[in-house]
Amino acid sequence: MSEDRHGNDELLVSLEHEWEWRNWTQWLHCSERELRHAVESVGPDADNVRRFLRQAR
Repeated sequence: MSEDRHGNDELLVSLEHEWEWRNWTQWLHCSERELRHAVESVGPDADNVRRFLRQAR
């Protein structure tokens, strides 16, 4: 696995495992439902998800 690939994985919101989405909801201060809606709307890029959630409030 290349360094770039590893670096990019850390910036993607994953909803695959419970512990992952729980960490993201805590970090982004949102509910699971809000997080899932954001990822469905703008994709898994953490910056885009953060912006989407901020605009929704």
